[in-house]
Amino acid sequence: MALLIRRFLGSCMMLVAIAGILLTSGFSSLAATPKQSVPSPEDFPVYPTIKPNVAFWIDIFTKYSRSQGVIHDNRDLSRVYGVVALNPENTRRASKQNRKTKEKALDRYGKILLKLARGNSPETAEEKRVAALFGPNAKAHVFKRAKQHLRIQTGLNRQFKEGIIRSGALLGEFKRIFRSHGLPEDLVYLPCVESSFDVAAYSKFGAAGIWQFTRSTGRLYMKIGYVVDERRDPFIATQAAAKLLKRNFGELRQWPLAITAYNHGLNGMKRAKKQHKTYPRIHTSYRSRSFKFASRNFYPEFLAAREVAKNYKQYFGDLKLDRPVTYTRFRVNGYVPAQDLARDLGLDIDLIQKLNPALRKPVFDGRKHIPKGFELRLPNRITRNAVARAAGNIYLAKQKPSRFHRVRKGDTAGSIARTHKVSLRELILANSLGRKATIYIGQTLRIPVPDETIPLKTALAKKEPVTPAPNTTTPVSRSVEKPMVPREKPAPVVKENVAQPDQKSPHDADKPEKVVLVAVEPAPPAGPPPRESTSAGPLPEAELQAKPVQAAGDINLAVVTSDLKLQRQSGSVGVLHVVSGETLGHYADWLGIATQKIRNLNRMAFGRPISIGQAIKIPLPQSGFERFEEQRYEFHQEILEDFFDSFFVAGTDVYKVKSGDNLWSLCVNELEIPLWLLQKFNPTVDFTILRPGQKIVHPLVSPMGTSPDGHSQNLDFKI
Repeated sequence: MALLIRRFLGSCMMLVAIAGILLTSGFSSLAATPKQSVPSPEDFPVYPTIKPNVAFWIDIFTKYSRSQGVIHDNRDLSRVYGVVALNPENTRRASKQNRKTKEKALDRYGKILLKLARGNSPETAEEKRVAALFGPNAKAHVFKRAKQHLRIQTGLNRQFKEGIIRSGALLGEFKRIFRSHGLPEDLVYLPCVESSFDVAAYSKFGAAGIWQFTRSTGRLYMKIGYVVDERRDPFIATQAAAKLLKRNFGELRQWPLAITAYNHGLNGMKRAKKQHKTYPRIHTSYRSRSFKFASRNFYPEFLAAREVAKNYKQYFGDLKLDRPVTYTRFRVNGYVPAQDLARDLGLDIDLIQKLNPALRKPVFDGRKHIPKGFELRLPNRITRNAVARAAGNIYLAKQKPSRFHRVRKGDTAGSIARTHKVSLRELILANSLGRKATIYIGQTLRIPVPDETIPLKTALAKKEPVTPAPNTTTPVSRSVEKPMVPREKPAPVVKENVAQPDQKSPHDADKPEKVVLVAVEPAPPAGPPPRESTSAGPLPEAELQAKPVQAAGDINLAVVTSDLKLQRQSGSVGVLHVVSGETLGHYADWLGIATQKIRNLNRMAFGRPISIGQAIKIPLPQSGFERFEEQRYEFHQEILEDFFDSFFVAGTDVYKVKSGDNLWSLCVNELEIPLWLLQKFNPTVDFTILRPGQKIVHPLVSPMGTSPDGHSQNLDFKI
């Protein structure tokens, strides 16, 4: 649920622009002939065992604000210990302040519970109040266990209220889509839990859009790439969500299980059902490494959200809901420069961007063209004939390529700019290199393309510099659920997830692959010898030679740091080294071949995983390997750009590895950051073995784009 706080952030008025595109557009062509779903009170039962959970989430959605943290038992949500005041501002100072406030509160109640567990009688009024929550006959072990279950939940009433307002522009079409699939209409309230109906919602682990699809699950139903990401289109994503939920229900035959599978994954819920048969028993008794607080509470959250959203006047009074807008649809027959189209149609480029959220930022800053075959949405006042005339004059035959440069020993920013025939200034701005144009060996710099619009200050450049915390920093105590069973260390592998769609849920990005990450950069390929200065004085700043990365302070968050180059082995075979987040399925997609062909080439049995840093042979296409490298680069660049469009690093801290930690649990349960980001901050650390007591630098990540009262800062868009 903590993810909901992060997902409501972004450009909420973007939604106003695209929200009503269904009314006059003939959008019904995307769905089958509507079928009437059969409403039933048994579709979404409120079991007695989850009534306290539903009541808890109703309070979180309606009673408590972002300036309040509710201290509670994460297993018994009827047990609320108290409320602490938080700073609602989205600043580094507020983030640190709130972290300390939460730690102090958890420590205070932990000491009270520990005192009661030792058999001491409660003395203060606070101690007596806490003891009363357990009844007069509570045993020592009950208090001791409760200490391990302390958790703090931030209030969400403003976010939920604003989500209801945004939903007014969407629910009509969403309901029609779900009816067309023969599904209960009330499933349309799931986005209340997922994203507060924020089109721009993006999680730390890469789930995107109103329905929060990960890449792995989303690409089963949608196009997801560097140019187009249909997860961000609310209507296309709703079609995908309906198909996924329908599949879940077909396998599990109970809506409580099918809805939980949306969060936990279909195969995970199959295992849970096999062990415990019914939802109430699963909720109270099922244990697994990944079935934690969020999964256990996903169905109760949905019930609470459904109750509040359907009866919002009871909780929030009369609200003025957003209304749909109208638009013109036009499928382009070639590649179209967005800036040129906006100019010829007399439109603001931002308006086109907001009406077409599936088109990613590179389309609008000139790095890419609107792709051939894309169905554009434009203001309804623009006729189809006008679009056809404007687009017909600017159609292009090819997409713009993405160019990049792997920094080698001896490189300078100036030499790279000269090699690729680009402006040094643009190279510096595109990669946030700073005034001194400092570069490091192993960085993958983005090469600007012709006609690209590069802002003077990128989002990353505006942020304060990241200063690594000293190793003497006290490890941070996190308010996360503790494991109920010992955590064994997984094998150092990346599990392939493309060929087995049933294994993934839209939230599987919130459960990163269980891998051991090799953080040390591979040795750079042989390059030219270091260049010596031709003058007696120091080299000009743009000619400072690339340095080796030695510490977290050397990182540049704006650039990819993985080695994405192929090495030609012999003939038509190339070799790559696996980077975090990649699978054989990705390589097969980029090559346009079957995954099994790569397995055969590497003599790998089906189901055998691949490991970080492993050398993999791939067949090189006849046209060369440049396109493969380009797609691979775009994959990692997209992840980086999307992340830092939604989050910023407010600072760093040091985590002290505990016994039983592994990289997966560390990223998900403790640090709540993706693997690639942890690797960036520990460039010289070998993660193949985590040792108790080992100190790891990690970033403190905060969402960007909100004002102190929780509103989006991007409120200037009107139609």
